[in-house]
Formats: sequence, C-alpha cells, structure tokens
Amino acid sequence: MSSKIYFTGHNGKTFIWWITRAITNLILIMPRRFSLSLSKKLLLTPVRRRSKSLPTNMTVEDLDIGEGNIAVYRLGNGPVVILSHGWSGSASQLFPLMKKIADAGFQAVAFDQIAHGQSSGKEANLFLFIKSKKAVIELVEKQHSIKAVIAHSMGSPALLRALRQDTNDKTYPLLLIAPVLKLLDSMFDRVEKSGVSTKMLTNVLQSLEEQHKMKIFGTNSINDIAEYQGKVYIVHDEDDQFTSLKDSQKVAELYSHVKLTATKKLGHGRVISSDETWQTFTQMVANG
Repeated sequence: MSSKIYFTGHNGKTFIWWITRAITNLILIMPRRFSLSLSKKLLLTPVRRRSKSLPTNMTVEDLDIGEGNIAVYRLGNGPVVILSHGWSGSASQLFPLMKKIADAGFQAVAFDQIAHGQSSGKEANLFLFIKSKKAVIELVEKQHSIKAVIAHSMGSPALLRALRQDTNDKTYPLLLIAPVLKLLDSMFDRVEKSGVSTKMLTNVLQSLEEQHKMKIFGTNSINDIAEYQGKVYIVHDEDDQFTSLKDSQKVAELYSHVKLTATKKLGHGRVISSDETWQTFTQMVANG
C-alpha cells in the first residue's frame, strides 16, 4: 500500500483523495495502540519484489541484524563494491550493474532491505535501512577492503546517515543514483497528495524515533553530504518523477567534492543500469 502513496502520480483532490482522507482521519481517532498499528501497516509496508533468477556464480547468504534476516548477494572477486536499493525495490534491480562490476575485477555485494526481496519482515523504515547498511558494511570490512558504495533512491539518505553516525570517519567514494536528498519533505508531500493525513505520518515517525532511539526530524541528507569527507558522485535523470534533479544540482553547485551527471529520458529506475551510471562508476574507481 505504501508504494501507492509514495510512487503514484496524484491529480489533485479527487473523490479517492477525499475517501482516503476520511478513512485515515477515522484511524487517527482510534485508541493510540490500534491507530499506530494500522498507520504503520499503511505507511511502512513496501511492495515485495522477489529477486529474479540469480546471475551465474552469484552466492546468497542470510545476515541477522536483530530485527530479522537480510539476504546478502555476492558476485565476483576483488575489492568490494557495496550496492543498496530503495523503497519497494530489491537487490535484483542491481544485478545487471553488479555483473558489470564483477566483470571489471571487483566483488559486488548487494542486499535486500528488511521486508524487501528475500529478506524477512513485513514493515520497513529509514532506521532499519540504516541498520541494514551498517551491518553489511561491518560484515564486509571484516573480510575485504571496500572500494566504493552505491545507493539508489531512498538507499541514499540511509547510506549517508549510516556513514554520518559512524565514528571511524569512513571516506569511501559514493555513487548515489536518483538520490532522495530531502526525504522528509518528499514523504510529507507524497502523503498529502495521496489524501492520507500528514498527522498520521507524523505520529508514525515520532513512534519510530522513540523505538529506535534515533532522530529523523531535523536530519538532512544535503548536510550529510556537506560533512562527508570522501568524493560523492551523483547520477540523476531530469525526467525523474519521484525525486527532484534540482536537489542534486544544488549539492553539486555548493560542494566541490560532489560531481553530478544528469541524464535524460531514463526516469527513476532505468537510470540504474544506464551507460551514464556505468561511466560514472568507472571514473569513480579510477580516481580512487
């Protein structure tokens, strides 16, 4: 259901908008326990896209992160490149890019976020995205050197926040594909346009802050990029309907360690496997 809220075009206050607003307002006046439970199911349940047939020689393992097991996929040998998908995505979206990375002499490591792909769980959120990212980085660092980290869509703010919270000042080169740099603004905008009450989203986010002992209100991926000491590469399409190219253009203009490649007619998903993304990756690893 959440994907219909976050990833569907909205055409003003239609009949469906008013029905949705009425239903979510009714949920809000229920006892808090039931209201929160229903609200989380509505807002935090991603579409589960099962992984496609695995590329030849790809391996899969389960990693326990406490809240459940996440599926981790590996392909190739050499220095590691970690990849992560966004909301309602899966590692399978990254398989074509992973194959290119493996063929170039690296080990590509991707994973399904909680409640996505082959991983366990029914609900997901930014905090679980961050925890999964940290767990995979920690797992890989015990075994290999990390050459770079790639993230798509909502995977980008989770990556930036995970690295910001790390006390070891990691400076891997980052490749952000169609990044959501103003996550809160985007969520509230999408929720309002869908007809869902923004009060419902506020209640859910406040509950998650209490549960995970982390803040989401006041966090800003643009600030996280500003503070990051490594190089940041961004590939973003001008026809992306879900996250604005203007935000990526802003950070590229503001910060010298950020390089933007703007594409055309690829949208939010196809840009992952585009020639421009591959060219940016090869430039990134060549520059170290």
